[in-house]
Amino acid sequence: MTFKNKIVAGFGTALVILILVGVVSFRTMAQNSEDRVWVNHTHLVLEKLDAVLANLLDAETGQRGYIITSEETYLEPYKYAREHIHQNVAELRGLTADNPSQQRTLNHLEPLTSTMLSALQDRIEIRKQKGLAAAAEEVREGSAKLHMDEIRGLIGEMRLEENRLLKLRTEEADASSRTARIVIVTGEALAVAFLCLAGVVVWKEMGQRNRAEEEVRQLNTGLERRVTERTAELAERAKELARSNAELQQFAYVASHDLQEPLRMVASFTQLLAKRYNDKLDDDAREFIGYAVDGATRMQTLISDLLTYSRVGSQGKPFAPTDVDALLRRVLESLKFTTEESEAVISHDPLPVVMADPQQLGQLFQNLLTNAIKFRGEEPPRVRISAEKNGGDWKFSIRDNGIGISQEHADRIFIIFQRLHTKTEYPGTGIGLAICKKIVERHGGRIWVEAPPGGGSTFCFTFPAASIHRVEEKEQNEIRVSASAR
Repeated sequence: MTFKNKIVAGFGTALVILILVGVVSFRTMAQNSEDRVWVNHTHLVLEKLDAVLANLLDAETGQRGYIITSEETYLEPYKYAREHIHQNVAELRGLTADNPSQQRTLNHLEPLTSTMLSALQDRIEIRKQKGLAAAAEEVREGSAKLHMDEIRGLIGEMRLEENRLLKLRTEEADASSRTARIVIVTGEALAVAFLCLAGVVVWKEMGQRNRAEEEVRQLNTGLERRVTERTAELAERAKELARSNAELQQFAYVASHDLQEPLRMVASFTQLLAKRYNDKLDDDAREFIGYAVDGATRMQTLISDLLTYSRVGSQGKPFAPTDVDALLRRVLESLKFTTEESEAVISHDPLPVVMADPQQLGQLFQNLLTNAIKFRGEEPPRVRISAEKNGGDWKFSIRDNGIGISQEHADRIFIIFQRLHTKTEYPGTGIGLAICKKIVERHGGRIWVEAPPGGGSTFCFTFPAASIHRVEEKEQNEIRVSASAR
């Protein structure tokens, strides 16, 4: 399988998984929303049952108060209950239309409520026409109590049925919510796994290419002496490098177009889904959509960083005399917002002119200064940049007062995808220092990190000293950003 096919297979599989996760998550969330609707429906039925029973009790209480006192004010609860009880029973019939068992119970309950209200009305009429004694006798001998007990029994049966449905529907809603969470977490884990696998393939291919380039350099050293016996091998190596470069160019096209566009589509439509159906989604659904958008965004960032890494060697500009002092001023200007926000102080000694790719050298300084600010300690960042002649090289040093790096991890941090902290502690993709290493090596130097006394860390890298006069010594320039200056 070619390099292009490996990359397309890895990123394509991750993309398909994200799309499937989005589809399955939407369907699961829709089911969850429907389950929640039924839970609310059951609560409404229970409320209407309580309302019917409360209406009857209010009517009976008002009737008793009138019989005892003959005061018309006691009939107000009775009249209110008569006006609303039939409406509540009708609403109950509509709410339970899908449940034959509840409908049958309502067939018994509805005439009983009418009978109960008629009996209460009869007692009120007896009190008005025949007095308290006759009304009291009717209360003792009447069947209203039996009707009320039967009504309570029927309402109790309906409540038992609704409580059973409420438990069942709540369990279904919880199950669909758990399913959505499992689908999203599992899908994202699989997508990240395939993405990491594709990254490993890129890393291996880059390592193979670097080894091939190193071998070509070594062969060129003794080319005049060994040209005859090594011609065939050099030609083969050249073919291999040409194939690798062509595949890297194709990968850059795939990463910048064929892969990033679908990822933007997934993120955009997932956000549109959340916006359009926001009133129909619960908090879990919004959280799941956030996971999907975050996964797509992080994949876009990782693809962009991989693309930058792959272009260091394939799309670099020719070396030219570069005034590092002037270049550093432009870099610091681009980091102005970051330094102001973190109250960072960045100072530097006079810096030389070197033969370099200005764009890549600027990216090297920007990556190292950004790291110095990001991995800061409790104090505001303090960064010092210096350069000194060391044999045939210029040695640049960038010292900070940050959290520092253990020497046991000093080599590991320059390997692609290697991180010493979690994404929640310090954001990033783990490619920045690998890009720095590749830039320095393209210029024929090396890069390493030291742990100076007093804490912090010092990143050092070398550039070969070109046959260019050093820029005249300049006054030490120090950029200080503080709250008082702002």
